[in-house]
Amino acid sequence: MDEHMKGTYFQARRFSHTFDRYGITAIAAIAHDLGKKSGAFVQYLKADKKIRGSVQHAIGGAIALHDIMQRGVQDERMIMAAAIVAGHHTGMPDLNTVFDEKIPDAPQYLKTIPDLSQTEMQIIKDILKRFPGLPLGGKSDSKSPFAYKEMLMRMCFSALVDADFLDTERYFDYGKSIKRQGKAFSIHQLDEQLQNYMLELRMKGKDKEINRYRNEVYTACREAAKQPLFFRALVVPTGLGKTLASIAFALEQAKRFNKKRVIVALPFVNIIDQTAQKYQEVFGKASVLEQHSQLSYTDDKDEAMERARLAAENWDSFPIIVTTTVELFESLFSNRTSKVRKLHRLANSVIILDEFQKLPIHVLAPIFQALHLLMEHFNVTVVLCSATPLSFENAKLIGNMGTPIEICKNRNQLFASMKRVEYIRVEKPLTVSELVARMKEHPAALCILNTREDAFRVYREAIHQKLNGQYIYHLSNRMCPHHRKKVIEQIKEDLKNEKSILVIATSLVEAGVDFDFPAVFRAMAPLDSIVQAAGRSNREGKLEKGAVFIFELIGGGMPGGMYRKGTEQTRILLDHYSTAALHDPWIFEKYFRSLYSFGADDLLDSYGITNLKPFSFETADRLFQMIDQNTVSILCKNYQGEDGQIERLIRMYKEAPYLTKEWYREAQLFAVNEYVDSRFLKENQNQLEKVSEGWYIWHGGYDMKTGIMDMDEKGD
Repeated sequence: MDEHMKGTYFQARRFSHTFDRYGITAIAAIAHDLGKKSGAFVQYLKADKKIRGSVQHAIGGAIALHDIMQRGVQDERMIMAAAIVAGHHTGMPDLNTVFDEKIPDAPQYLKTIPDLSQTEMQIIKDILKRFPGLPLGGKSDSKSPFAYKEMLMRMCFSALVDADFLDTERYFDYGKSIKRQGKAFSIHQLDEQLQNYMLELRMKGKDKEINRYRNEVYTACREAAKQPLFFRALVVPTGLGKTLASIAFALEQAKRFNKKRVIVALPFVNIIDQTAQKYQEVFGKASVLEQHSQLSYTDDKDEAMERARLAAENWDSFPIIVTTTVELFESLFSNRTSKVRKLHRLANSVIILDEFQKLPIHVLAPIFQALHLLMEHFNVTVVLCSATPLSFENAKLIGNMGTPIEICKNRNQLFASMKRVEYIRVEKPLTVSELVARMKEHPAALCILNTREDAFRVYREAIHQKLNGQYIYHLSNRMCPHHRKKVIEQIKEDLKNEKSILVIATSLVEAGVDFDFPAVFRAMAPLDSIVQAAGRSNREGKLEKGAVFIFELIGGGMPGGMYRKGTEQTRILLDHYSTAALHDPWIFEKYFRSLYSFGADDLLDSYGITNLKPFSFETADRLFQMIDQNTVSILCKNYQGEDGQIERLIRMYKEAPYLTKEWYREAQLFAVNEYVDSRFLKENQNQLEKVSEGWYIWHGGYDMKTGIMDMDEKGD
């Protein structure tokens, strides 16, 4: 125990020293396992048969800290450390329950802990004297005077939990511990690699106008990063190299202002692959960790893969992390050890929020309050990236963070210069048949619909009308990720070879999928979705102008909520200003201003997170949801993608005593997601086998062009 306490203490201090100047993490590290001194725990260790968790110990350390407080040491740091210790196995509790419920209700055998821990309690008293006390008034610029202390507790809790895990792992599995130590390059080395890569790119590149604009954006990012401004916006048109320019800003900023890592968060799983692959191409796999729900680390014999799997637990040893906004923000508001363990790695980092306008409106207020605290107190730089020409004059867009300083001062001129498409609004609503006929007038065309049902209807009609030898592709979330990825790669290959193709898709292709079609058809949608869709046309500037047709589909579906409201606002604006306004940034200010005027004051905080009683960690975890509709995952048994892989997963499900995180992660590659209240789930129960809460196996058909079909649907 002494050795473990010291090991945990030194690691926790190393993790937290830049943000915890008050000794909270140190106190928690000394106290976290004092409950193991109880006679009951000693008997448990000696027992032949041990039932894990049968003897409590975590609350024992909190009891010892409470005893010090009762003996006259009234210090806020002790209260915070007690809550951290009480939750270091089961999750950080609401602060009031620690002293009102957990300590009073603790087993009698833990009440002796203070008498057994006199040495450690004296060390804790010395720590209180050695470190400065917390500032009065909360040290917070946010609405709540407790917000900073809440975030500080989360970060200290993260540092303790990670140190505890790592020290325990080092003792029980030293080989696994060694595998965590990778060969990633330093921030300075990574920046040198990027500069060499960009130099080579310029030497190979042709002297085209688009390349000059890309170089202009890249240079602006380099220069802006030299200034000590930690809230930035990079808003530039699609196709101007935002992925590399933003990482150039991040690395330059990290070099100059002591940042340890870069975290790139994207809104959709399906666009992470492309971003991560680009960074791995530049920096090597040893320096870039890709983490999301649909990535599986299955080859445990591969040392790099094993290190990535371990690093996904706590984001250690990789200087560049590519993840989802869901993973990032649900971790920030979680109280669970498995999620929170990585949080302290956010301190001293650059966070790039790509396509940030896609952040869900119903949780914007708590998200931006958290980011504000990270910038103010934890040496974090936040970069908001978008290809939508947003105006930051509307305060609701960025909550209480203040206005970000834009990296490209001439971004309006960039948007004006990059008019690579002509927007054409189709005057009258189209039938499915008329839409397909119009698409077939073009050698290659992409059509984006608002729902999977519409995409399937249009695809079937396109097959029915097949003309001119065009190959027809379908892309939607009815196809599992493994399938979609293969189809996207094939489409890119066909476009490269200038084949005649039609692609009928849902909005999943709008961001991060580098298609370049001469013509794009977009069903009426929110304004930013239309502009994103336009980014799939004439992307490389090969044509004088690409064509983007905005149409209404007779009988077309529409997602509800803010998507429907955004579409209504877009229709009103286009009726009033015409499609020519889509090239002007001011239209987006009008759009977002009108969009955020919907609803009551709680529009940006639907769950009331910012108004919770202070230190309500367990409650915040329960309430905070990035995705406001529950979904289930459905493993596609009859998908013919990989020999034996799905059969192996099903065999493991049948034979294994329990399913691991790795099983779920690998299975996600071959699963589709459905809303819990969907018609599909209700009408196909006889084809669905429940695996666990939120997981099913689909025994019905899987079409290798369109994915899962309803019972009455047939893929052609």
